[in-house]
Amino acid sequence: MVERSACLDFHRLGSIYRSSTAGYGHAGPRLIDKTPLNFLYLGLIHLALPGARVVHLRRHPLASCHAMYKTLFRMGYPFSYSLEDLGHYYLAYHRLMEHWRTVIPDSFIDVDYEELVRDQEATSRRLLDYCGLSWEDACLAFHRNDSPSATASAVQVRRPIYASSVDRWRSCERQLEPLRRFLESNGIDCA
Repeated sequence: MVERSACLDFHRLGSIYRSSTAGYGHAGPRLIDKTPLNFLYLGLIHLALPGARVVHLRRHPLASCHAMYKTLFRMGYPFSYSLEDLGHYYLAYHRLMEHWRTVIPDSFIDVDYEELVRDQEATSRRLLDYCGLSWEDACLAFHRNDSPSATASAVQVRRPIYASSVDRWRSCERQLEPLRRFLESNGIDCA
């Protein structure tokens, strides 16, 4: 499958993707696709959608793993139901993102969730600058936007930024200790 992807017509792939997303939300010049597994396809996205602005939102490794572990996914992420599997998955994700940073370094921006919560305006301004968008004060009041949101976090986008999820994983820190040890032994900073 991976070998066959080298023979793709990337321009056509981009056109097919744009056609397949037509009709989601309001017609406009931009589409936000926050499918969790998009990180797997950053190389294809880079080739099929030149000029696409990709935002990689990252969280503390244990916060990210805890959030997946405690969630029952309807469409299944089978790795998320075992801390051992989660550790291996997170390590593979981390290594793949390092690979993308090496081979397509200007194709995405890293945004830290904790920094966004701590300094919403500065982080939002940096993000908008990367996306080639101008600043509007309404960016700080995103929760008042009445545009439709077809996402699992639709309720959250109607609330101002809140900090209660930043360290939620710490309530399970003892139970997550084996995961921490595994990640740290493989070079992942969990401090």
